[in-house]
Amino acid sequence: MKLLLYVIVGFLVFIAAVFLINGGQAIDRSPTILFVFLILFGIPPIGAFWMMYMSIRHEKNPLPMVFLSFIPFTFVWYYFERVRRGTLNRR
Repeated sequence: MKLLLYVIVGFLVFIAAVFLINGGQAIDRSPTILFVFLILFGIPPIGAFWMMYMSIRHEKNPLPMVFLSFIPFTFVWYYFERVRRGTLNRR
């Protein structure tokens, strides 16, 4: 259930970012909006690559986690549910 919640929140944040782009405010006129775009579009790819690396390196069956890493902000779930709790299956 927690994974579904993270997936839904990730997609909602991504949709909000898309609506910010189509909203009409110029990015170059406001540094706050530029910072929001940097967070919303810069962090998920870095987190996805980290999640893929960790799952390939430490999971017994990494393929489902690699597919999950393509969903925006799923790396947050992976960190709190797998890495932080120490439940990664070691090879």
